[in-house]
Amino acid sequence: MSDLDEDLLALAGADESEEEDQVLTTTSAKRAKNNDQSLSKKRRIEVGSVEDDDEEDDYNPYSVGNADYGSEEEEEANPFPLEGKYKDESDREHLESLPEMERETLLFERSQIMQKYQERKLFRARGRDMKEQQQRAKNDEDSRKTRASTRSTHATGHSDIKASKLSQLKKQRARKNRHYSDNEDEDDEEDYREEDYKDDEGSEYGDDEEYNPFDRRDTYDKREEVEWAEEEDEQDREPEISDFNKLRIGRSFVAKFCFYPGFEDAVKGCYGRVNVGTDKRTGKTSYRMVRIERVFLQKPYNMGKFYTNQYFGVTQGKDRKVFQMNYFSDGLFAEDEYQRYLRALDNSQMIKPSLHSLSNKTKEVMDFVNTPLTDKTTDEVVRHRMQFNKKLSGTNAVLEKTVLREKLQYAKETNNEKDIAKYSAQLRNFEKRMSVYEKHHENDQSDIKKLGELTSKNRKLNMSNIRNAEHVKKEDSNNFDSKSDPFSRLKTRTKVYYQEIQKEENAKAKEIAQQEKLQEDKDAKDKREKELLVAQFRRLGGLERMVGELDIKFDLKF
Repeated sequence: MSDLDEDLLALAGADESEEEDQVLTTTSAKRAKNNDQSLSKKRRIEVGSVEDDDEEDDYNPYSVGNADYGSEEEEEANPFPLEGKYKDESDREHLESLPEMERETLLFERSQIMQKYQERKLFRARGRDMKEQQQRAKNDEDSRKTRASTRSTHATGHSDIKASKLSQLKKQRARKNRHYSDNEDEDDEEDYREEDYKDDEGSEYGDDEEYNPFDRRDTYDKREEVEWAEEEDEQDREPEISDFNKLRIGRSFVAKFCFYPGFEDAVKGCYGRVNVGTDKRTGKTSYRMVRIERVFLQKPYNMGKFYTNQYFGVTQGKDRKVFQMNYFSDGLFAEDEYQRYLRALDNSQMIKPSLHSLSNKTKEVMDFVNTPLTDKTTDEVVRHRMQFNKKLSGTNAVLEKTVLREKLQYAKETNNEKDIAKYSAQLRNFEKRMSVYEKHHENDQSDIKKLGELTSKNRKLNMSNIRNAEHVKKEDSNNFDSKSDPFSRLKTRTKVYYQEIQKEENAKAKEIAQQEKLQEDKDAKDKREKELLVAQFRRLGGLERMVGELDIKFDLKF
């Protein structure tokens, strides 16, 4: 080995530590610089991701109500655990003892409460499922981020060691040529920048996984796939009584929506619980589950607060009948009514409706109910209602006046001068018609008063006639011979014996007195006749008359 080689080795060995320190210092400085750049990039990315998340949260349908579910961990108690209508057996007995109208009203209110309870229960269950899915997705993202950062760290460390050794080798060989060494230094710096940029770029991609909106969309897609699969499984089952109860049309629904446009199409295919009378064996009201086929227009009838001419044409199997809408109950279908309807379908060889068709019809009814009211729709509702309810008093007047006021208020809020003038004039005309109607009604009070007086007079006359008829009937009954009717009640009188004896004695004494009086009268009459006869002889020549009446025969012979 020559002295030159030894000098080179010595120089290489002596400068090795310095070069290593220099290389390590340069590498650490560059790494710190690159780390600062990557951290600044990460900060910018994280800020952007937070903003993106905030923007996405505004449109996230699954984030609604999540904050409320944390405080509602405890399950809400079922308000009506017995058949979904009663609190207990005593409550059932109390409801069945009430009048039909009051019972049906309470059952309808309880059905609304149960529907809200089921919705809250479903929302809580969905909220819990969403929170669990979000937690699982977050854990998966954290684990994926940890693995990605670990891989990035290992790769970066390996490349740094390799680059440091390579730079040392190059710098040892660059002692012979300074120019080549300078060029190699520039290449090394470019290599360091490229490798550090690749490392930072890899870390940025790792950070991109934290805020990538497509990950959220993929999560939603997975959830939708799961929910769609659950819905398909749900649609495969047989329909139950609860599914039919969702399509039940009652008296309250009819009273609210019967004048709305599209009501006939909405109720077609729904189900109802119709009152068919009283059961002779139990004495309770009997109901039947029927399917509404169409709406008929016939003679108007009273629905309670208004008149309508709409009738429901219903079927149970092959049996068809037309009912007034006020015969439909707001109560839920009972199990025996549901089974009776299924037996009617089987006897008629008709197919039971599928759950898919029931769900579609339920959505159609909900769309009809949730349709917003427009000016045109409101005018049509009022026009249909006024067809058989033309009086200005009562509910119709209140409804029409309320509609006009709402239209006027909306016109004032929108500063529409044309509509303000229009609805103000209509409201004034309506109030004028109301005042005219009230005055006319006051003028009719006199006629009503006269009619009332005439009615009262006729009522009194009828009462007197009835009283006389009852008196005549009573007299006839007194004169009626009870012996002719063997089934009549025998009338008895209390008999006091000493009074009867006294009466008999009085009668005998009276008879004796009458006889004595007759005898005295006879004696007095005979006495008067004798006195008269004596007087005739004395004063009226009675002797001469008697002599003249004597028939004396003389026989004279000469």
